[in-house]
Amino acid sequence: MRLKSLFILSFLFFSICTNAHGDLHKRILKVTEEIKKNPDSANLYFKRGKLYYQHSNYTNSLKDFDASKTLGFNNFEQDLLVAKSNYHLNKFRESKIIIKNILRDRPENVDALRLLADIYFKKKKFKKSAKLYQSVIQYSKKTRPEHYLYASKAWFATNSKSGFEFSQQILIEGIEKLGDVIVLYDKLVSNYVDIKDFDSALRFQSKVIEISNRKERAYLKLANIQIQQEKFKEAEISIEKSEASYKKLPHRIRNTKFMKEFYSELQSKKLSLKK
Repeated sequence: MRLKSLFILSFLFFSICTNAHGDLHKRILKVTEEIKKNPDSANLYFKRGKLYYQHSNYTNSLKDFDASKTLGFNNFEQDLLVAKSNYHLNKFRESKIIIKNILRDRPENVDALRLLADIYFKKKKFKKSAKLYQSVIQYSKKTRPEHYLYASKAWFATNSKSGFEFSQQILIEGIEKLGDVIVLYDKLVSNYVDIKDFDSALRFQSKVIEISNRKERAYLKLANIQIQQEKFKEAEISIEKSEASYKKLPHRIRNTKFMKEFYSELQSKKLSLKK
């Protein structure tokens, strides 16, 4: 029954995405007919350019935005969409020129700052990227966990001691502002594991276990950290707790393919510790 429900949900999601793109295609055709009747309408080219962008057809969106601009239509939204279209086509230089022009007039525009941060990250200029992501956090009316994750990832990618420190600091700031968000704790833990600070990783993974409703995977992750520390007895206890948490789950959940694979991984880890 569970698998059937998952299949239905997947089918519905696929149908929604397909229908959305199908609807966009129809709207593009409709605007195209309007353009044939009014070939000098800058607004219609802008309208179709937006639809092409939403349809992920960035080449055509740029053509329409260029036609719109030639006919005299200029506004902030179009400039931002042109920059985004260029970014998606890996034309980072063209995108950056437009974004910097936007930021001269709107230095606190979050969309422009975020796009410039994305460009610098793609170009491996991680420090510049990190500082821009922090500006996104500063100027956003509503800060989301991913803002902190992006800033943390960029600082961590600098591969420097100060970068590692800033990477962790920004995540802790996110937790202080947004509350106990597990994805932020998960990133903290993985960062500490990567720099082999296992004591800090254990401390924050223990917090993940404390705040998690489902603890089976959190205990397994704790065991993996303990194994890297060669604390095999502690790891065995964590594996036992992971298995106990798993067995408390309803049968319909334990019987899913996803959870069967988890349990198989758990048993393999359990056996390896006994050898």
